[in-house]
Amino acid sequence: MIRPIFIACVLLVMLSDYSFAFQQDDSKNVPMEIMLTIGGDPTSEYCVTWRTRGGKSETVAEIVKSVPHPKLGDGAAVVKGSRVTQYGESKDRISHKVRFSGLQPGTHYSYRVGNGKVWSEWFQFTTAKKEKERFSFIYLGDVQNDIKSLGSRAIRQAYAHLAHEASFMLFAGDLVSSSTDAYWNEFFYAGGWILGSLPSVAVAGNHEYKNTSKGKVFSAHWSHLFGMPQNPPLQKYQDRFYWFDYQGVRFVALDSPEMNRENKDLQSILNWLEDALRNNPNQWSVVFTHYPVYSCSAGRNNDAYRNLLRPLLEKYGVDLVLQGHDHTYCRGFNEANITGDVKNPPLYVVSVAGPKMY
Repeated sequence: MIRPIFIACVLLVMLSDYSFAFQQDDSKNVPMEIMLTIGGDPTSEYCVTWRTRGGKSETVAEIVKSVPHPKLGDGAAVVKGSRVTQYGESKDRISHKVRFSGLQPGTHYSYRVGNGKVWSEWFQFTTAKKEKERFSFIYLGDVQNDIKSLGSRAIRQAYAHLAHEASFMLFAGDLVSSSTDAYWNEFFYAGGWILGSLPSVAVAGNHEYKNTSKGKVFSAHWSHLFGMPQNPPLQKYQDRFYWFDYQGVRFVALDSPEMNRENKDLQSILNWLEDALRNNPNQWSVVFTHYPVYSCSAGRNNDAYRNLLRPLLEKYGVDLVLQGHDHTYCRGFNEANITGDVKNPPLYVVSVAGPKMY
């Protein structure tokens, strides 16, 4: 009888330990929906955001150069961040944000986020190199619909195919059909831990806006989810218009729904765009935006948008324009429509990552 009693006691202890661990993991302080973004100069500046169900402790992250042993916490730098309570429509979550700066170029880092006691798992990413060098990235058009069931397939397959060489993910707007808790929950379910490991850069699409009796209102979630480079044309457009240089390429992000003649800030935005293109020290330039300059779906031609952008894109020899919105795939130079002495016409690309296709 001694052996069965002993086994029962061991099992009881194991179950008790498991129950304790489960209770810890179920804490309101456990970080979820972790998103890593390029927060400025990609050789040295990144940003991470996350949500919790509650908690009153600090918002902190730990970051350290990756090492080939499990003691990652040894020598890790502690970086404090900011938080916003009553996050989302449900008002039951807290939004957290930490910016990493002063990182070294071309270096592999490990980080985790939490409150100093309850932590996420460790994530890894690599900063860009200072010099020009070949790199790859994942480009996704509108994810938007059926994100959990089908958008997940596109994100995960792209990561599985290119993760060993991709430096970041680029989203060309309409990440969700409506900027609500429910849709963003689906988006984070689809991206999972990938979003905490591979930095994202994104532009807003028309579905990141909501039409109200007082006009269109921009997503209340966006700047809680993303921490983009801090170089917008005006502070009100932080995380929506920005640029960064990555290993010999300048990327410029444009919030296309704001680029219209009714916007009193339009000229400031166009001046900012021209300055970003004119003062580009790199060999290459890429503009990413939601509305296509040339549409490839019937009935969706946008002359006004094309007339705003095309002259600057051609004047400064933009190499690549990445777009969404049309829910189809197409690419081309449209050389027949080039005006003036343009030696390097832009290559226009439209992509879609969700199941809503035209």
